[in-house]
Amino acid sequence: MYRFLPLSYSYLHALKWCTSSHRSLRFMETIQQRSQSLKELLLKAWRERWSDVQWSTHMKRILPPGVSGDAYKLTDIILTQAFVGPNPNSLMLSYLKHIIVSQVVSHTAVLSTIIEYETVCITRPYCMRGLLEILNGCINRINCQGSMEECLTLCQSFLQVIHWLLHSITLMLDKMPDMRDLQVMASNLDIISEILRITCTSRVNKLLLFVAKLEDKATWTEIEETVSSIRTTLFAIQSQQSQEQPTRSKLTDEIQSGSSQLDQFLSAPRTTHASQGANKKDKGERTTESIRERLERSLQEVLRLAQLDSSPSPCSNSLELKTMSSCIGVMTFMEAALNVTGDLQPFVDQLLLVEQLQNLPRASVYLELCQASLLGLIDLPDTCEELKWLAFTFIKLPQILARMKQSPSPRDSTDSALHFISCFEQLLRFNVLIDQADTKHNCDCMQQLLQQCSKLGLITENQLRELLAARSATRRAPVQSRSSGHGSHESPQQLPNSTLVIRAEPTSTSILKKWDMDYSKNPDELLGVLGHMMSGKSFELIIAVLATTGKLKKFTAKLIKFNEQACKQTQAEVTKGSQVRAALFDISFLMLCHIAQLYGTEMVTSNGGDSFFETWVQQCIPDDNGAKPLGSFPAVEPSKGDVLLSQYHSGMDIKTMQARWNEVIDTMPYIMQEVLFAWENGATNVDQIQKLIDNVASKLCCLPICCVAWLCSHIAVLASTERNRALSLLQIICSHQASSQLGVPLQIYDNERNAMMQIIIRKMCSTSPVTNPMAKTSRDVPSLPPATPATQVLSSVFAEIMDKGCVDRRTLALVDQLITCGGVLWFCRGVVLEICSLHCKNDLTMAVEVAFALFQVDIEQLTLTLTRKVLPRILADPLNFEKLSNPRGHALARLTVWCIAATLTNHTSSRDSKCKESPFRLLRGRKRPRMDLDREDSSVLKDEARPSKIRRLLSVGDEDNATSTLTGSVNYSTGFLVAQTLQQLNEPFPRALVSLFQLFSSLMSSSMIGPRTEFVISFMTEIIHCSEHIASGVLQFAPITMMSQMLNTSSGQFLLDLALAIGRVDSVVARRLAAKALCHNKTGRF
Repeated sequence: MYRFLPLSYSYLHALKWCTSSHRSLRFMETIQQRSQSLKELLLKAWRERWSDVQWSTHMKRILPPGVSGDAYKLTDIILTQAFVGPNPNSLMLSYLKHIIVSQVVSHTAVLSTIIEYETVCITRPYCMRGLLEILNGCINRINCQGSMEECLTLCQSFLQVIHWLLHSITLMLDKMPDMRDLQVMASNLDIISEILRITCTSRVNKLLLFVAKLEDKATWTEIEETVSSIRTTLFAIQSQQSQEQPTRSKLTDEIQSGSSQLDQFLSAPRTTHASQGANKKDKGERTTESIRERLERSLQEVLRLAQLDSSPSPCSNSLELKTMSSCIGVMTFMEAALNVTGDLQPFVDQLLLVEQLQNLPRASVYLELCQASLLGLIDLPDTCEELKWLAFTFIKLPQILARMKQSPSPRDSTDSALHFISCFEQLLRFNVLIDQADTKHNCDCMQQLLQQCSKLGLITENQLRELLAARSATRRAPVQSRSSGHGSHESPQQLPNSTLVIRAEPTSTSILKKWDMDYSKNPDELLGVLGHMMSGKSFELIIAVLATTGKLKKFTAKLIKFNEQACKQTQAEVTKGSQVRAALFDISFLMLCHIAQLYGTEMVTSNGGDSFFETWVQQCIPDDNGAKPLGSFPAVEPSKGDVLLSQYHSGMDIKTMQARWNEVIDTMPYIMQEVLFAWENGATNVDQIQKLIDNVASKLCCLPICCVAWLCSHIAVLASTERNRALSLLQIICSHQASSQLGVPLQIYDNERNAMMQIIIRKMCSTSPVTNPMAKTSRDVPSLPPATPATQVLSSVFAEIMDKGCVDRRTLALVDQLITCGGVLWFCRGVVLEICSLHCKNDLTMAVEVAFALFQVDIEQLTLTLTRKVLPRILADPLNFEKLSNPRGHALARLTVWCIAATLTNHTSSRDSKCKESPFRLLRGRKRPRMDLDREDSSVLKDEARPSKIRRLLSVGDEDNATSTLTGSVNYSTGFLVAQTLQQLNEPFPRALVSLFQLFSSLMSSSMIGPRTEFVISFMTEIIHCSEHIASGVLQFAPITMMSQMLNTSSGQFLLDLALAIGRVDSVVARRLAAKALCHNKTGRF
């Protein structure tokens, strides 16, 4: 009786392995047997001279149903039998051509087998001719119906064939002088060059090779080296014949004879059909070129594969013949008015982006910049704004033009100097505009602008003289010659501001260099420099130039350093030294306050320091949003405040040697609070308060400024019935006049300091409607009409900009206030509704340009709002389908793409400039506090992470798992074209793109085709016509399933452009998708 013993797991595993190994051996034996059967069948077909049909019939009896001949190396078997002798077997080649056409073998196997014959071009040239005939027959029929990996392998094999052809050319050129069959090899060279030309003529073939180039960079590098080697060899053969040989031996004569004969073959004209019989419809086209010329042209076509571009996008201007853009003028006005202190490169990048998106000529971009700058010079409210515009026009604008010159135009490859000449010649036609600017500023604006451009090398001296002569011929009202200012001996008060601004540029640079010195041992010299800067308009001129050139932050950092040093009491300080220290503190404090009011508090706080003034200006000084809260003012010990208050009441002088001026500044709110409390309770009267204010102002001019700052904050929290005393006290301070009979102990530059103090106080009072009457001047910034709804104001402003094609100071101020009052969500929705209310295509294109320019006020937040809030609501509501119908839907898609492109461009600019901000946050120039409020208030944009939906999107994969843990325990998502880390997806802008593509994916998977689907197609069309950087930066967040679906359902030129855009995305999955779409393309070759 048998007893069954339990089998161990290792025994079962070994038994299973033996079974699988046995099956593998049987499978390999079956392949070998059938391969041998195919060889025998092939020999039998050759002996009996079977036709192609007979051969195919018998062959399919051996091959299993549905199995390709690649598994049995059928292509290699046939070619091996075909190339037994020096000449190819034509019957065998016909069998091979038949199975290629009938798709028994794949093109990948054919191409892979061909490249194995490396030296056949010189050992058996007639067999090489046979290979070229096979290659020529399938070059325009290359396709693959397999998986993505098989399609990408086909692309790589295709690229390797190109390398094989170029390598064959190299071998033939090297060995042809020693060969006898020159005629055959020359003919082979001609055929190879024609095959290369045909390959590079077909757009599908170029796309296949481009995808392979991105995947197999090593092969492409070898191709470039081979092309260089071929060109060197051709040049050597040609130059060798031109050299004379004084002495020749017998061997030398033979070599020279072979080289001469080779050069004759290469240089002899040959008349052939355009495509060597590859395309029957081109039979009538005949070309007469030498082999050398054909080779040079073919090599050039091969190298052009590296710069493959998408099909040119249609002109996106309002009219096809229009070469101007409204948004450039609006952006220029916005840059000069709201962002004068901004860095130069981000604005230049935005201009280049607009040029590429709208397909504009470079000269038109230059013209729009100059025209908008001249328009801004005419519409100016006061001297400070005038100096800003003059500095922008005559200093920053030439630098912008010079920076743009460094980037070649994608549309026009002509000389960059011709672009400037064309720009200025067209600008001279606006003689009325130039005349008004000349009259407004009493100068020759064109002369000064052209001279500044000439200094930067944009135009030559001869071109400068010709343009000035043309301007003189069209000028109506001549201006005085002093406007040039360079050779004038008149006083600065008599010179125009434009000349003073130009002269202030080298002065400001020299001041910054001098301030690198250590003035702690010689403060008198520093005080002299600061005091001289305060005289007249010197300080406004210098800071206007510094703001334009981007050096204002460096200037303020040095002022803060001087102010901080003046706060501290030095040892063994004498009376005069202490007075100089007090004057330095006062002047630097006034200068910094003035800069903060004109250019924003971030100009003095962006350095990230913890100095006294940086802290004070953030906590106390009123800004565009009004007064600061009372709780932000520093707390002071009552004992110190009472001591100073008693000194002010009695008129005693403050001992400057013992004073710490930062502590004195901090006590001023306490003193004002006590004075106001005493006045309200009848403990003092107006005369005593007037005397106290005079005593305070006689000490330091910065002390009344601190009093006004606290009063503005105190008045803001009072009821209207409780403001009388506080407003009266504010009125006393504002009406204070400097007097020389007060016995002022600090007489150093007293008049200049008092004048600047009055300017600062008036500016502080003008920030609030309650205190604005104390400024004795009306606000120069237009305000929103109180009785008109904001929606109507937005509609009227938008219509006005579209009608004029530009903005002015009033319109831009209204736009800024609309965003401040309504928020980015309301403003973005309102602009989109204005676009969707139009019907004419030209009006819609114009509206997109205007909207894109207005969005530059806060491009990042408006783009986030558009992609995450406005668009999803429009796409989700069936009632909005009419708004999405073309051409409105296409216009909205274009606006969305342009905003996304602008945000990505800002990201690149911040990364290149090594900005410390978040990579997707770039706040250029003057920051508006509205941005921070919007980021805090629009919590939807922050808290709308929806991790469950994000996780669901990340789990979508085509052939890979949803998430995988890589080195470093960082979670990656492979559901996109490019694997993204979860940290990257937590950024606001990438998260917005992910949400948008998730919405698009759901719309594309819907069974209903309508305006929403058309909107997605329009969006993708605009994306693929952007630059490579923009398209790749957006498509990297696209889901794989969505891109695969779009490729499968697209055709024609859109399919090819989309495949190119996807193939450029730096990932293997993207290249596989592109290769599959191109190989499955059945719409014909383009």
